[in-house]
Amino acid sequence: MVKKGGFPLRLSKNLFYIITVFTIIFLASISDRIGDFAFAEDKVLSLDDCLKIGLANNPKLKSAKFMVDSAQEDINAAKADFLPSVNAGANYNNISSIDSSGTIDFDYIDQQNTNYNIGVSQILYAGKRLVNSRDRAVERRKMFLEEKAYTQAELTYQIKVVYFQLMKAKQDVQVGIDTVKRLEADVATARAFYEKEMAPYAQVLQAEVDLADARQELSRINNTVDRKKSELFVLMNQPFNSDTTFLGGLDYYSKGFNMTSKECLDQAVANRPDLKSLSHQMAMTEKDVQIAEGKYHPMVKLNAGYYDQDKDYDTQNSDQRNTYWSAGLNLSWTLFDGGRGWYEKRRSKIEMDRIREQVKDIKSRLEAGIVTALMSLSEAEGRINATAESVTASKEYYDMETKRFQAGIATIASVLDAQVRVTRADGSYNQALLDYQLARAELDFWTAAGVEQAVKAE
Repeated sequence: MVKKGGFPLRLSKNLFYIITVFTIIFLASISDRIGDFAFAEDKVLSLDDCLKIGLANNPKLKSAKFMVDSAQEDINAAKADFLPSVNAGANYNNISSIDSSGTIDFDYIDQQNTNYNIGVSQILYAGKRLVNSRDRAVERRKMFLEEKAYTQAELTYQIKVVYFQLMKAKQDVQVGIDTVKRLEADVATARAFYEKEMAPYAQVLQAEVDLADARQELSRINNTVDRKKSELFVLMNQPFNSDTTFLGGLDYYSKGFNMTSKECLDQAVANRPDLKSLSHQMAMTEKDVQIAEGKYHPMVKLNAGYYDQDKDYDTQNSDQRNTYWSAGLNLSWTLFDGGRGWYEKRRSKIEMDRIREQVKDIKSRLEAGIVTALMSLSEAEGRINATAESVTASKEYYDMETKRFQAGIATIASVLDAQVRVTRADGSYNQALLDYQLARAELDFWTAAGVEQAVKAE
């Protein structure tokens, strides 16, 4: 029996500690890659999931965030100008006389000079240049925040568009599969009738040609699905994963939109980040004007310092040491600068005129875009109802023609024509659903729906 504290027990404890340490090191080494492994596995993503991943990983948004952070440092730097500046210095000088005559000048005989000083300087008045510079830095950060919000709104719209196009392509794939199944049944029926000498071989060939065309179209649509998936992964800044499943359909936005064009325009003017960015640019330009005007004002500084001066003479017994402090006001006033301040003021006012015209242009495009999107929305909503009825009627017509062909009172051509109508009706219905979703997404983009909350979160 092994006693407590014996060799085998100590060995087991040491082994436990070693295994624990190596386990911690291993987990730490792979912790940064767990997210990559998780995404590499099969995943099921909805539109909201795609938006969340895209907004968290898109390089443009990350770059915009860095611009905001950089602007914050400019604010901190501008605030620092309100604080006093403190400087210190030291000086050592060795003077060796070569030749001298006349009355002794103690400043030029052999000596060693040592000087120490520390000074404080505080700006008391600068024509509000410091205040305006700080306010300009604040407006600049707000401008970058709005530009980040615009990038976010643009990315959200792009992801929605591609996602809806993917959903439409997936529904088109199902339409293509149903079409191929119907045509395969039609080919089989035509062959059976031909073998019984109840239909000419030309009808068999006609059905086979339509089946081949349908299979090619299905292949094309499957390729469209893969392309749209690839575009989504690019927008989300994620590696392509063919095993990822995208859930959803063309029903993200429910039918019914009650806002008028005026209400949409008012919301857009109030919330659009690009308009807000221009308003901050205007405020920055106004500050530039005030900064330029401030250059014609005097600058007043308060200076104070402490000094320690030691002179050590080699040939005299009159070594000297002075310790003193001083304080005073310093006023400087630029009376003429060649017109630089005046030209800078003129340039800023021209920039203000440019920004005003840019605001007018954006508002004009907003109004046109909103009206167009509302018309597209209304037209798509009407087509959804019409094409839904067309789908029901075309399938009923196809069933009737199939039964008539099997009864020998219709030709394969009439069956194939009915089949084409079913495929066309399904495609038109899917297109109407897509157009409605795209119009709603476009309206969200034009009116900046949800953008205000994103900016406030910053």
